[in-house]
Amino acid sequence: MMPMSSADHELVTTMKQREFHIKRRQRATDAIHYELRRYRALIVAAVAVLVATALLCMLFALRNTLPAAWGWWRPAIVTALIGAILGAYIGQSLLHTGYGRKLVAGKENRVREKYSADLHAGRRWLQYYYKGENISGYVSQILYFIEAERRFDSVDAALAGAKASRRPGTDVADRAMDRFNHAAAHTNLAAIASTDRFGQPSIRLMRFVTSDRPGIWYVTTAPDSPKVEEFEHGRLALLTQPTESGDTISSNRVRTKCLGTSFATITELYRTQVPGYLNGLTEDEQQRELVYELTLESATVDNWLEHDVVEFRSWERPEPDRQ
Repeated sequence: MMPMSSADHELVTTMKQREFHIKRRQRATDAIHYELRRYRALIVAAVAVLVATALLCMLFALRNTLPAAWGWWRPAIVTALIGAILGAYIGQSLLHTGYGRKLVAGKENRVREKYSADLHAGRRWLQYYYKGENISGYVSQILYFIEAERRFDSVDAALAGAKASRRPGTDVADRAMDRFNHAAAHTNLAAIASTDRFGQPSIRLMRFVTSDRPGIWYVTTAPDSPKVEEFEHGRLALLTQPTESGDTISSNRVRTKCLGTSFATITELYRTQVPGYLNGLTEDEQQRELVYELTLESATVDNWLEHDVVEFRSWERPEPDRQ
């Protein structure tokens, strides 16, 4: 093998630095998840103890009414068990109330602040660009090929090998797609950025609906909207509103196409996915609306703790039924 060039040596060094910070971020993420699980368990346990104690106090107050043959310890054990089970159920229910969610959210903010240094350091390295391409999903494999197996003597060759050996439909890809679908199902508002013919950028909040095809969304706009000219360029970027769990979907690889079909073809999607949207459009406006298909070639699903990249080229996209 030929020795690596100085440029490749520098790239490998930065990749190692990235992996170091990503691992620090992962350890911080694991610690946050652990502390939140423990906090929830402590809330449930505390409620269970309180309920069991309250029932035991009631039993103690009524001890003189119990048959002497029972003794005091048998009823106490049964009461404590019933109280613990009932208290655990009440504690679990408490976590799903507004007050319980507020308690957990407050704890999460405190824990996240505790590990903020590691989270911020790792977040900076989530995306790793090489020759204009985000290769963050291949960095670990590139380092393995070069450092461990010594199969390649350049980053370009190792990257090509990593891409060739990558198999679609893996557990990681499936999990990323599940997160994408979950986030897309819990939001319908996106900031869509596009440019006009002079290169002037603009951002507009738009309601979108999803289809049954992976990464295919629809938006509509009036025919006299500035977005019509901007959409004709065929490229745009988007960022969705965060979901309740903090997930966002972003992509700068989005193709757009005017379908030339009437708004009626996606009316039902807007009725079910964006409640109240149709109330803001008159019948005449609905007939004039232009329908655009957004095709996401890739997307990033991100929050403070997790980062997943979805490549839609790996997923089959059946043609829609235009009838």
